[in-house]
Order: sequence, then C-alpha cells, then structure tokens
Amino acid sequence: MPDETTPNAQPTSSQPSASPTTKPQASKPQAASAPSAGHIPITEEMDSAKWTLPPIVPLLVAAVLVAIVVSVVVFSNKTKPSASLAITKVVSAAQEGNTMVAIQIKLDNQVEGPLWIKEIKAEVETADGKKYSDSAAPGVDAPRYMEAFPPLAEAKADWLREDLKIPTKTSFNGVAIFSYPVAKTAFDARRQVTLRIQLYDRPTLVATNVPTPAP
Repeated sequence: MPDETTPNAQPTSSQPSASPTTKPQASKPQAASAPSAGHIPITEEMDSAKWTLPPIVPLLVAAVLVAIVVSVVVFSNKTKPSASLAITKVVSAAQEGNTMVAIQIKLDNQVEGPLWIKEIKAEVETADGKKYSDSAAPGVDAPRYMEAFPPLAEAKADWLREDLKIPTKTSFNGVAIFSYPVAKTAFDARRQVTLRIQLYDRPTLVATNVPTPAP
C-alpha cells in the first residue's frame, strides 16, 4: 500500500501580539468613611473640645486688666470731700403767723486751701409733708433779727453769710437766720430741716436735722 504520507504542516510562528504598552494606574485612596450621625468616636469629641474651648490664661489676664481699668476710672472720678457740715442747734420764734428760725452749724474745712461760701439755703419739711425753702438773711440784717426775737439768741454765734472765707484746716461755728410762712407749732412739729451751703468751685455741703421727740 502506498504509504500515506501526511504532508508536513507548516510550522506556525508564534509571534507575540503587538499590544500598546500602558502604564499601570495608581489606585486612588479611598476617602475615609464619615462616621454616622449616631456614632462619633470619643477621640474626635476630645479633639473638638480642645480646639473649641478658649484658653483660660488669656481670659484671666483680660479680666484682671478690665478690673484695673474700672478701678482707675472709679477712683479718678471720685470727688474728695472738701468739708464736713453739721447742724448743732435749731431755735425758733413766732412772728405773726410766720416763724423765725436760727440754725447754728459747725463747718470743718478738710482741704488744702480756703473755702468760699457762695449761697446758703435751708428747707423745712412739716409734718404734713409740705416743704418750704428760704435763703439766709444777709449778714447786715442778722443782728437786728437776733435783737428783735430774743429766743433766737440761744443759738448765737458768728454770722454765717455769703462770701465768707473759711481758712484751710480750720473749723467755723456760725449761725444763719431764716423765715418760714408756717406757725411756730407747725415748725416745732416738723419732720426735718435741711441746710445747703453752696461753695465756689466745690461740692455743695448738706446737713439735715431731725428734731428729738418730746418725752
């Protein structure tokens, strides 16, 4: 039999496929997943508190500075007393439905420099709450009133008058006379008498006298 020869198969050349070379892409980092609303890590809570709470030292320094400023303003605006005034005696005398009143005072000058009296006024408040005010009688008329109404002599002293100079570091005992349109009985039953002495370039001095109840 004839030999059946299988024709030799052509060898197939295995050539590598030409494929374009591509660079490997770097994998993108995945974003950290945000914590759920119902679960916040404890470390985040502590970190948040650390950054939201203000530091204590600057607050303390600011508070101390504010206190110092307030103290300086208060003490710089505080008016030092220029004198002390006290009513030492009040005497009254009837005058045809009116009342003549002698008010004796003691004034202490506590500052360096003299005090000059500008104006003298006294106000009486009666038992029914009504108030009556009067200016002190001029110094030239005061002696005449004292002679015309002898009960006023009980409060006799140097005359307290306008433009009176009180030297520094001295005390002055004086008296001023006033007149009020009330009966003597109404004046004697008064609630109080308030004396005001206005000074030049100084605060006004005020003194109040409340009568002692009769036994």
